[in-house]
This record gives sequence, C-alpha cells and structure tokens, in this order.
Amino acid sequence: MNPLLTLSAIVVITLLLIIFTRRGRNGRSVSLRPLSAVSSLSNQMGEAIESGRQVHISLGQAGLAGTAAPTSAAAIHILDHLAKDGCASGAPPLTTVGEGTLLPIAQDSLRGAHQAAGRLAAYKPGMAQFVAVETEPYAFAGGMAAVIQQNKASGNVMVGRFGPEIAITAEAAARQNMSQVIGTDDPSALAVATAVTDHVLIGEELFAAAAYLEGSPYQIASLQVQDILRTIIAIAILALAAYQLLTG
Repeated sequence: MNPLLTLSAIVVITLLLIIFTRRGRNGRSVSLRPLSAVSSLSNQMGEAIESGRQVHISLGQAGLAGTAAPTSAAAIHILDHLAKDGCASGAPPLTTVGEGTLLPIAQDSLRGAHQAAGRLAAYKPGMAQFVAVETEPYAFAGGMAAVIQQNKASGNVMVGRFGPEIAITAEAAARQNMSQVIGTDDPSALAVATAVTDHVLIGEELFAAAAYLEGSPYQIASLQVQDILRTIIAIAILALAAYQLLTG
C-alpha cells in the first residue's frame, strides 16, 4: 500500500476518534445497533441478583499468546463487567477457564471487582476454576456442565474460543431452562450456538460487547468509526465491481 495513503488513513481515523470521543464526553447521545445478546447479559445479572444465585461464565480455551488472543481478551472484558455488577451485589459470577494463562487473569478480575465493591474479604481464588487443558475440549465441556448443575446457576455465558463440544454444556443449561449467551470466533461452535439460543455474539459483535456494556465515550467512538469504515469499504467494493462490469 502507498505509504502516503496509509498515513492519510491513520490521520483520518485518529481525527474521527477524537471528534466522536469529544461528542460523547459532551453528553451527545449515540444510537447503536441493538444486540440482543448484550441485553441478555444485563438481564442475566439482574435475575441472578434477584434470585440469589450466580451466573456461569466461561472464558474458553485460548490464552493471550496465540491467534485467538483477541477473542480471549474480549471475553475478559465481558467478565470484568459481569464481575463488577455481581460482586457489588454479592453474586459473583461462577467463572471457568480451559487454558492456564486465563486462570490468574480471571482471578484478578474477580478480586478487583470485590475490592472495588468493598467486599475483598469475601473473595476466594477458587471462584475462578480451571476445568481442563485445551487439548481436552470434551472434558472441558463436561466440566462446565457439572459446574452449572452443581451450583444451580441462574444463567450461562460462554465467550471465548470454543469448538462444537459446547453442545454438551449448552444442552445441560437448556435442560434447566437457563438463558444463554454464546460468543466465539469458531464457525462450528457458532453453528451449535445458533441452535440453542437467540443470544449469539457473531464476529465483531463479540469484540464490541464490552463497548456496549461499559459505554465509555472512547469505546463508543471506536464503534462509530468502525461503522464508518465498513460503509466506506462496502461502497468502494461495489464501485470497483461496477467499474469492472462496465469496462469489461
């Protein structure tokens, strides 16, 4: 790519981020595309608090050093939000992981949420559980199902890297009539997810979920810029296709 064109794109994107961030800080409302999965996440925490039970959330089986690192990072942001709400109300989420590096991160998220809520004495490292290594996906799915059933969870959230084995966990949750939210980057897992719940985070929706939940001006601005860039790219592709059709 032309260096001048690259530099121009970076400058334009930076300016758009600054403009939209300032607009958000000035209190201007922004309409975002509704995501049923994000609304369900908020509803699940409300139901858990009312019932005195806990929401189960799994961060999947991919660490922060491989190709699936962005997916796991997005899952951690969702845990941060659920932990903040749940710990403040005495209903911290039941957290499971299937990759070693995710365990201390999940524990730190829950500890920080307890500390922010003034409930640090109630925090226990065992609130985040390592279930099975990434080379044993079906053992991991079965372990998640056991956690859900044994603790009588009020809802099931699975965000991160999963495969088709999530059918085991999703079926266990469905038998207890739980609301479920599933977000992943694996097509085979998404095929299972769409069969068991309407609340699925597909593609960039998983990465945008944190912005929807937290709603900080910078996060909202980044979503607006992404929408603008997608529109520009789509128009450019259509224009190029039309040009080739007319000149071909």
